[in-house]
Amino acid sequence: MCLFRMDLAIRFGIHAAIIMQFLWEHLNPGVCDERIRKFNNKRWYRCSQKMMSGFLPFLSRSMIQDAMGTLVKQDVIRKGCHNENPFDKTNWYSFTEYGEYLMRGE
Repeated sequence: MCLFRMDLAIRFGIHAAIIMQFLWEHLNPGVCDERIRKFNNKRWYRCSQKMMSGFLPFLSRSMIQDAMGTLVKQDVIRKGCHNENPFDKTNWYSFTEYGEYLMRGE
């Protein structure tokens, strides 16, 4: 089952709302995962679009790419490359303060 918030789906689109919920669940402070690290006092989640499409098989990679682009453009999430290996181009994602505000529903 995949949950998302209707208010966020109306504002950013269903695909973006699903991805926001996915990232929010993975970036939860209670989650201990090797793909989560702290950079600049923020929790970042390492996840390629291919990996995300494995977790969310009903979204194609292009759907994920478009939704992620929307979220970055709307300043909901940040995208960075915090890999130790310079040849590893896997992106890391974190919520902005605005994104955290939206996800908390304040």
